[in-house]
Amino acid sequence: MMEVPAVRNAVAIGVAGFVLLLLGRLTRAHLWLPIGLVAAAGLALGLQALHPAFLLESLVHDPPWSAALLLAAWSALGASGMVRARSWWAVVLVAALLGDVLVAAALSLCEPDDRRRARLVMAASGASLVGPFSGATAVALGWGGLPVAALGLVLALVGFARGGERPAFNRELDRKALVGPALVPVWFALVTWLFMLGGVPDFAAMGLENLPIVLPGQGAPWVGAVAAILGGLGAEAGVALLAGDILLHATQLRGDWAETAMRVGIAVGGGLPLLLATRSRVTVGLPLWTAQVLLALGFLAWRY
Repeated sequence: MMEVPAVRNAVAIGVAGFVLLLLGRLTRAHLWLPIGLVAAAGLALGLQALHPAFLLESLVHDPPWSAALLLAAWSALGASGMVRARSWWAVVLVAALLGDVLVAAALSLCEPDDRRRARLVMAASGASLVGPFSGATAVALGWGGLPVAALGLVLALVGFARGGERPAFNRELDRKALVGPALVPVWFALVTWLFMLGGVPDFAAMGLENLPIVLPGQGAPWVGAVAAILGGLGAEAGVALLAGDILLHATQLRGDWAETAMRVGIAVGGGLPLLLATRSRVTVGLPLWTAQVLLALGFLAWRY
């Protein structure tokens, strides 16, 4: 049985980390996250989850720096909106190759119809499961394989829209505007580090390892549902980095069901905040997002 201080630390730092995941959705998240990180680090020190003598060594070795730096480059590219795709085919192709954030940023600039924009944003969100660089979750957790890619194409069809134009490149990039989005994944590497200090990934990993016993044959859709909720509420990059750390701690897991469920759930859940960030018509996009979530959960239930 876990000691009381361990449970206390996991709950306290888990709540603080969840607040930081929510802050990641703000427009100026790169400015708010450092402030929240300092407060959360102070909490960790106060709970003795981190000893000052090991602070520097832990900062160097424990955060997921490699995945965060890759996400930083991907996020900067996405914020540029340099490929302005307006047809459904172009949206899916560009999203599959370069990422749904890139498409969404461009659509917010070049698609005047907020109804059509909602459909295309949902198409891009579905396509975020197709390639290795098509979404923050794919970049952080890796490519999901052909079955997940096929699911992504089906989800992209949910947002099908006629008409539009071929991709056009926008050469006028504001490089200063790319710094903020690039910093956010770096801050989330530190958020993941704080979660680790509090033992949150250990508790979550224990829950994953016990799910096949508690819910035989039903673990994947349940994990997918929780992942979709977290992906819809928090910043996708931060949730994906946390998911990767949880999977590293779940050494007793057998098969790929948990990894696939997290990958699918987080990516599909992340379509909702993408819809809101592009100021798309919510009454059009929300039913499409709901359909995508249900299709994703159905895929997980069928496959596992």
